[in-house]
Amino acid sequence: MARGLVIGICWALLAPILVNGAFQLQKVICESSNTSISEFTRCEMKIVRRGVAAFFMVWKLYKVPIDNVEINVALYKKSNGYRPFLFNQTLDYCYYMRNPKAHPLIYTMHKVFLPSSNMNHSCPYDHDLIINNFVYNKNDLKDLPVPNGDYMIKVQVATDKEYRVFVRIYATKKD
Repeated sequence: MARGLVIGICWALLAPILVNGAFQLQKVICESSNTSISEFTRCEMKIVRRGVAAFFMVWKLYKVPIDNVEINVALYKKSNGYRPFLFNQTLDYCYYMRNPKAHPLIYTMHKVFLPSSNMNHSCPYDHDLIINNFVYNKNDLKDLPVPNGDYMIKVQVATDKEYRVFVRIYATKKD
């Protein structure tokens, strides 16, 4: 009986964090360190309606095919500047796309924008990478246990063992 009460109290405390995934996309910054290999021709957030923004990205690849991609994904929380929070993970993207559930935390975030992108297959990539009209739906990231606040998702992409692309997505979580 006492064990059930403890579980009930824990769930009552954690439920607001886990169930409400009210993130609002604020802005995005895309940078390419070597524009002779790749560059962004579009990287923007557009207001769709009150409180809702859509993300658009066109990443032109000039040196194709790309068959070795490593990415680093990190979550930062704003607290006297942006500080590392929850995870910072580097992985082989080509392997990940063949076995996405091998990295459950990254997959939780990645599956949110897969339907609006053409990055939904494994290597090689021989075309421009596009995210078109990605709108975050409330509770898409309901399983990501984060408290209210301002966050930055930082994605670094490496090809041939050199980081060439940096994307920072800023979002706010409010209940």
